[in-house]
Amino acid sequence: MIIIYDSNIVCSNFYMRGPSFEMINRVGTVVWCQIVIDEVLNKYREKLDEQLKRTRKEVNELNRMIDTNIDLTFEGMADLEYEKYKSFLETIIIEGGAVIPEKYPDDTHEEVVRRALERKKPFKEDGSTGYRDYLVWLTCLNVAEEYPDDEIHFISSNTRDFADVSDREKLHPDLLQDLQERNINETRFHFWNSIKSFVDKHVKARVEQIDKEEKLCRDIEDNHIGFQTPIDKFIEDNVVGLDISREDIIVPGEKVVLKELNCFSDYEIENIAVINKEDYLLDVVVHGLGTIDCWAEKTSISEFEECGFDIQIIEQTKDNRCILRTILGMHVHLRAIYESSTQKITSLEIDYIEDDNCPFCD
Repeated sequence: MIIIYDSNIVCSNFYMRGPSFEMINRVGTVVWCQIVIDEVLNKYREKLDEQLKRTRKEVNELNRMIDTNIDLTFEGMADLEYEKYKSFLETIIIEGGAVIPEKYPDDTHEEVVRRALERKKPFKEDGSTGYRDYLVWLTCLNVAEEYPDDEIHFISSNTRDFADVSDREKLHPDLLQDLQERNINETRFHFWNSIKSFVDKHVKARVEQIDKEEKLCRDIEDNHIGFQTPIDKFIEDNVVGLDISREDIIVPGEKVVLKELNCFSDYEIENIAVINKEDYLLDVVVHGLGTIDCWAEKTSISEFEECGFDIQIIEQTKDNRCILRTILGMHVHLRAIYESSTQKITSLEIDYIEDDNCPFCD
């Protein structure tokens, strides 16, 4: 689920404090538009300067009424708080999983002007205002195309320019037409005119479902006999000794074999889905240290060591080929069917295997 905030939503609660925003962060990923970031920062500075000016005036009036002088220093406060807030936004974007906000749309001025002249929303009826709103809307459309498998939830209190005149909980027909022209299904693009509406009508139910799934996952993970023991045996019988040459593992050689896997912790259920009344489909990840053997030319060993591989020569042949051993942090992803009536795993398979220590990555 992708959530996109319009600037008016953030400006109503700059630090996005409170249970509503906390619940939203649990159910989906907030994708930020660069234009929204710029608008929010500009509005924050305007309101901050205005509030400090008002406070300074109130303090001066109070000092004229009382015997004890109140000395409040505001020098440099606006710049300091602005930088703090800018850093806050950058942090929540990174924590939310995004490296950079969605860039400004690359539509030409001619296309934007044509839209304004056609008097289509989100431009006003006179076509004179709505430029920034249109850029926000174009970004929403681009995000919907970029994430074709996700639901998009756009939240804006600007019902005059985004909502249907007859129903402020629905998108304006001009905007619905944009969705159709881009082949974006209306069933996965949702408009909300307030945080409260989004939370009450969608987020609460989703949070309850997540809580239920998380409890179910914890109960299954704690089932040593029915959950952990079958995975232990599967790893021993089917993972250890496996040729992992085609997996997402970077090692210094070829003919790669996993010789041993020492698990860090209990196995983690990443996702759970209902198959029927009796069975659940589990995505399980096993975190551990893998001992890996592979073949390589002896002349290439120094090159591998320079790249950061910690390797050991296990065996060397007459033609200067070596069996090398290295240890890597690994994640083994499994898929399992768990039967609720018997409370045990009935089927297991390897989904994929990856490492977490690529020496070629930054």
